[in-house]
Amino acid sequence: MVVQIKSYFHCDANMYRNRVRTFFEYTAAPAVFIAIFLTLCLILSLGNLLGSGLLISALIIIASVVFAFALITRILLEVSEHAVRVHSKYTYIEIGLKDVIVSTYAGSFMQNGQRVVLRELVVMPLSTFKSAEVVGFGTYRTLRFRTEAQAVRRYIGNSERLGYLFREGTFEFKEFFYQERGFTSNDTFIAPRCFGKIKDLEAIVTAVYAAKALFEKISPPEPYVFKEAEFVKKRRELQKELKRRGF
Repeated sequence: MVVQIKSYFHCDANMYRNRVRTFFEYTAAPAVFIAIFLTLCLILSLGNLLGSGLLISALIIIASVVFAFALITRILLEVSEHAVRVHSKYTYIEIGLKDVIVSTYAGSFMQNGQRVVLRELVVMPLSTFKSAEVVGFGTYRTLRFRTEAQAVRRYIGNSERLGYLFREGTFEFKEFFYQERGFTSNDTFIAPRCFGKIKDLEAIVTAVYAAKALFEKISPPEPYVFKEAEFVKKRRELQKELKRRGF
């Protein structure tokens, strides 16, 4: 029986919506209570406020509370939806035949009227892989990877320039520069806390160890042996024969 090993893990983008939901759970009720309380006070004291000329000030206070809460709500929703979009696209873990790749959205900026997306890319060869484990507690749980010989390569740059592909299972950057330069090395990498709950993190660890076991079963490439082409061999023999005959 062939066991399918999952090799691509998306960021848990819903965590950003959950943060906004948690904020509303703690702030919506107090904000509504304050608005209702101020409105009741306004109604009960309407006569006094009209006589003292403070009615306008009271209305401004109530409107300011409602407007501030609505503005904060709109900003948080926009920020969370933006985070969901960009992390869904740029933040993931991919397990290749010979490497583990962790991609993380790292911000953006405007250049010549166009938005440039930054990305952090971490490449860890399975040939030097030592361990993967879940660390931390509660919502602070995440993954920690260890390799030998400072084999963790960490890149930060333009997302388009950090494009890559797999050629016969071997990881390669589309831009050759990053094959040799543009990175920092380390032997440990702690992934961002955005890949789900404990069961999701344990599934990633299991998949990495399965990929390591599969990698170790790959036969090493056969040593290159030069083999002369047949037509070259015949031409050299013909030249020897002609030289022997005096031509």
